[in-house]
Amino acid sequence: MVTKWQDKGCESCRNLWESGQRPQELAINYDLHSRLHKCKECGTYWEQHERYADIIDESEAKKLYPDAFFETDK
Repeated sequence: MVTKWQDKGCESCRNLWESGQRPQELAINYDLHSRLHKCKECGTYWEQHERYADIIDESEAKKLYPDAFFETDK
């Protein structure tokens, strides 16, 4: 199911992406050419690719970016 942009994250993190900024970066996956970000306001995880960013659920984030999570978070 496709989620509309206005339903992703919160207004704060969407505004960051729209203004050329981004939420806090947590990790880089060099194999996927992507970066993991997390909004400080709503806690949404974002995956930034070379041309776009989209939300990602926590379980997928832990699988693709294991170094971004403490051992107790796994």
